[in-house]
Amino acid sequence: MTDHATQGLRILIIGRGRMGSAVQEAALRSGHLVAGVMGRSEMANSTWPKADVAVEFTAPDSAVDVIAACRQRMLPLVSGTTGWAVHADEVQAASVEAGHPLLWAPNFSKGVYLFRKALKGAAQAMEGHAEFVPSVHEVHHTGKLDAPSGTAHAIGEDMSQLGWPDVPITAQRLSGVPGTHEVEWRSEIDSISLIHSAQNRSGFAQGAIEAAEWLSRHTGPCHKIFGMSDVWG
Repeated sequence: MTDHATQGLRILIIGRGRMGSAVQEAALRSGHLVAGVMGRSEMANSTWPKADVAVEFTAPDSAVDVIAACRQRMLPLVSGTTGWAVHADEVQAASVEAGHPLLWAPNFSKGVYLFRKALKGAAQAMEGHAEFVPSVHEVHHTGKLDAPSGTAHAIGEDMSQLGWPDVPITAQRLSGVPGTHEVEWRSEIDSISLIHSAQNRSGFAQGAIEAAEWLSRHTGPCHKIFGMSDVWG
C-alpha cells in the first residue's frame, strides 16, 4: 500500500509500449499523477515535464541513452529494460559519480522475487545429489526482444552463486505469454521443477510503481544501481 510519504508522486513514464501503458494504469491506481508519457521523439525535447521520478520500459538499444538523459536532469529513474548488461559497469560508475538515484531490475514481479528466494532453498536441498542436472527454461511473448530474458540470466546467476555454475538456459517465444520461468533438476529417474508463471502484466507494473515509491524517498548515498532486494528486503 502506498504510504503518505509517497502519495501523489509525479511519475514520468518513458516508453509507449505495453509495459508503459500498464505502468500508467498502476500509477493512477496507486494515487499518483502521470506527469507525462514519452517516446523517443519526446525525449529529444529540451523541456521535459516536471516529475519526481521516472519509470522506463524501452528497448535494449535505447536504455543507456534514457538513463543518461535522466542522469543529466538528476531525475530518479526506475529502469525495467533488459538486454544492456554489457554497459552495466559504465552506467553504474557514471551513476555513482553523479549521485544519480537509479534502480534497475530484470523483473518487477513480487512473485519472481519470491521465486528467486525459494530457489535458494531448493538449490541447497539439491546439494550432494549430483545425479540431478539443473536447467533453466523461460517463455515470453513474441515482442520480447532479448532471448534469453534478463530474468532468465538473473536466475542463471543465482544458480551459479548457489554452486551450480554454467546452468544451460533455453528460451521460447509464444504469442500472449507474459512470462514463465522454470528451474528443473532432472535425473534418469526423477525431475523436480520450480516454476513461476505470470498471469498478466499487472504484477510487473505494480512492482515498478513500488520501486518508484521507494526510490523517491531514498535519502542515503547512491553507491550502486539499486534493485528489488533494496525495495522488498
